[in-house]
Amino acid sequence: MALIQAGMTAFSEEGVDLPSLDAICARAGFTRGAFYVHFKDREDFFAAVVDQVLQDFVDWVLSAGGQPSGLNDVIDRFIDVVRDNKLPVNDRHRLLMQLVARGTKRGDPAANQPYRTLIEEAIVRLADAARQGQADGRLKRDLDPTQLGLMLVAASVGFIAVVEAGYTPDFEKIRGFMHYLLIAPRS
Repeated sequence: MALIQAGMTAFSEEGVDLPSLDAICARAGFTRGAFYVHFKDREDFFAAVVDQVLQDFVDWVLSAGGQPSGLNDVIDRFIDVVRDNKLPVNDRHRLLMQLVARGTKRGDPAANQPYRTLIEEAIVRLADAARQGQADGRLKRDLDPTQLGLMLVAASVGFIAVVEAGYTPDFEKIRGFMHYLLIAPRS
């Protein structure tokens, strides 16, 4: 939807609190009245933008070119992207971090629900990838897939925050460590 794309662009350029609804509507070619046909208020719109940005990111991390990939591929791709400072969603990693930070600071459980739902979905999808890797013999069989999914979601958010704060980890050592912990040895 054009309004969500316009919101993503405006928020990434100006920050999440600065762009006016009028400016976002103008960017999308909509009137303010048309905005209210689709969204009840700015918070409803913001939630839709957050959902789209985070969904795009999760989809990208978990698949390559629309094709599902194994968990080791997911880990490698994520490490490469963070290392190269090339997070997806049109290189809007600052927007992604702003949205995550804003969402986790909200005290209202209802306002946090989209973030919780997305995190739960990412955990389920990573757990499914882990189960598949275990069935294929590529991933250690003694790992709990759901706990592994949770750990990887938490690690990905943490890596983004660490890099955004200016710390540069040794990504190749991290990659080797993750493979050592997760990947089944070849017989």
